[in-house]
Amino acid sequence: MSLTVHRLPLTPAQMAAARRVNAAMARAPRLKMGGWRLALGMKLNGIASVTAGRFTAAALKRRGVTVALETVAGPAGPLPLRLLLPAAQPRALVVDLHGGGWVFGSAALNDRLTGHLAEAALAVASVDYRLLDETRGVWMPDALADCVAALRWAVGEGRARFNVDHVFVIGESAGAHLAALALQRLRDDGAADLPLPIFVQGVFDLAGTPSVHAADAATLLFDGPNLVRDLGKLTPGRDEAARRQPDVSPLHGDLTGMPPALFVMGEADPLRDDSLLMADRWSAHADTMLLDVPLAPHGFQHFVVASAGPAQAFIRRWIDEMLAVPPVSVDNASR
Repeated sequence: MSLTVHRLPLTPAQMAAARRVNAAMARAPRLKMGGWRLALGMKLNGIASVTAGRFTAAALKRRGVTVALETVAGPAGPLPLRLLLPAAQPRALVVDLHGGGWVFGSAALNDRLTGHLAEAALAVASVDYRLLDETRGVWMPDALADCVAALRWAVGEGRARFNVDHVFVIGESAGAHLAALALQRLRDDGAADLPLPIFVQGVFDLAGTPSVHAADAATLLFDGPNLVRDLGKLTPGRDEAARRQPDVSPLHGDLTGMPPALFVMGEADPLRDDSLLMADRWSAHADTMLLDVPLAPHGFQHFVVASAGPAQAFIRRWIDEMLAVPPVSVDNASR
């Protein structure tokens, strides 16, 4: 098993463009999670999802990608999936778990990030997992259960439907956190093989890795001085030691039997150490690639055009490499 670290090469012009974006972000208000304001956030999220979904569905259609909506069996009833289907026979199925801090985001809002995969002849199933809602008492176990159900569908019915051998899961930020926990759950449930993961700027330790604890007022996007406190709000009633337990922090879980993985890490992301430490642990069990993106803040794929395109091209190349080898089976007997 090995860990390969690759620094994404950017041209001087791309680096200059990335610096301009970071300078603008440095002047912008930071995301504050105080009180979470979940009811308002979910209402706005629904409006944004419908608007974005209509816009991107039309744009994708012009590029030969069809958008379809359907549901699969979920733990609390029908689980919505947003399918992005290529014009040609898919080469693989990719399950997409969106980011958004566990309280925001949707499958439709991720079309801009997953469209490039569908254009590369990959079927994409984006999951509208349940978001955290303190007014309804819905917390992380519900989101995780939805993601486990989606991956279980993908390696079974989804694989057969699209007539593919390989299944991938790509998760960004909170979605990467849920993907890592879901893979461990599937393995523990006796899955014969697991989707190959792509973790983009994931959160893997809810107690905070060193770079999270070092976040300050200059940190981009997030309210740096309060980032550790805000992460703690995800698990009410737990102290720091309890937030490091494997059921909520996959960095501290058992990674035996995990498949090859790609991690994407941003140089200017306060969650940088989450990817660095998780990739190191993962590599003890499977071949692991870590892509380091220069100057990239958290969520760079959404607003830093200069580095988003090259990073997405790297992800597609890694997928192509994985498609050249047979799917990896889980050896549960060795655990």
